Amino acid sequence: MRYIGNKTRLLPFLMSTIEKLDLTPKTAHDAFSGTAAVGRALKVAGWQVTSSDLMTYSYVFQRAYVVAQRSPSFAALRAGDPELRRAHRSSAFRKSIASHGALGAMGEYLTGWIEPERGFIGTHFAPAGGRMYFTQENADRIDAIRRRLYEWWSSGLIHDDAYYILLAALIEGADRVANTAGVYAAYIKRWQANARRALTLRAEIPQRGPRGASAHRADASAVAAAAGDIELIYIDPPYNARQYSGYYHVPEVIARGWFDGVPLLRGKTGLIGGTEQQSDWCSGRKAGAALSGLLRATGARHALVSYNSEGLLSERDLRDVLEEAAKFGRVKRYSRGYRRYRSDSDRVGRVYQGDRVRELLYHVRLR
Repeated sequence: MRYIGNKTRLLPFLMSTIEKLDLTPKTAHDAFSGTAAVGRALKVAGWQVTSSDLMTYSYVFQRAYVVAQRSPSFAALRAGDPELRRAHRSSAFRKSIASHGALGAMGEYLTGWIEPERGFIGTHFAPAGGRMYFTQENADRIDAIRRRLYEWWSSGLIHDDAYYILLAALIEGADRVANTAGVYAAYIKRWQANARRALTLRAEIPQRGPRGASAHRADASAVAAAAGDIELIYIDPPYNARQYSGYYHVPEVIARGWFDGVPLLRGKTGLIGGTEQQSDWCSGRKAGAALSGLLRATGARHALVSYNSEGLLSERDLRDVLEEAAKFGRVKRYSRGYRRYRSDSDRVGRVYQGDRVRELLYHVRLR
């Protein structure tokens, strides 16, 4: 998924730094999980991971990529869903299973066998609702798949792992055909080539790791306090004033489903009402206190803090907080340059300072 602050390209830098620090894989808290890229990498490296984030779509990714341990079984679903049972008897479906496995075949079934239907996405985030986030065909297909997944899960025909793995695939598939520049703060006023493509699902088989991983849609400090004594906390907070609840409200809508009530939308882009997912880390006045509070709350022996050379906190302010929390006041800094993520072009009110930016990674041994 296209995502501000995604650490996928920086994973070699992060994991090699952990090796340099000679940190033995034990227990870790990925405090701002986002797309779960870091939590997944820690899991594969042998860490037992607790992950957290305020956003529901992140919780879906955490469940799919950090908590789930194996490819799910669909035996109960085949037995309980007559439509799928009929499809399963067809030569095309069996060929799909032979080529892509049961999980891949389920992705093809959801996008190619069930009929599109008008639901919340098709009504509000497609031309029928006056917005151009998705073509009407793709939006209606997203609605049909989302409802089908919820019905299977709520009736017990699929278990949690299958539900979250397929839901993660749906959110990522929707992002590939979203008519945006990479974030959902605005949609493009003409159809881009990717938006005209048909929706596809590429469900991933979970990678194995230590058992006991957990996912949380909650405040990082609350999760840190509840986690107790652990070896490592990885802190990758928002760096600027852009609230993720506004930049990724459409994936949030897909993740939540809203089968227990329809949300109120506001504005031209259909933002979700409410402030419970507004982050203090996106405020220059509050970010320092938020970091200090998280470092006090955690029971971790070590903290790794990712930040950006253009973040809200100056390097001096960031170091002041870290030195206050660190044993003997010692702070190590590692740095890596990378190509900037651009969700739009230079314009009045936003001028990027070149295409390169530096990722700053701080290590402290906590008191």
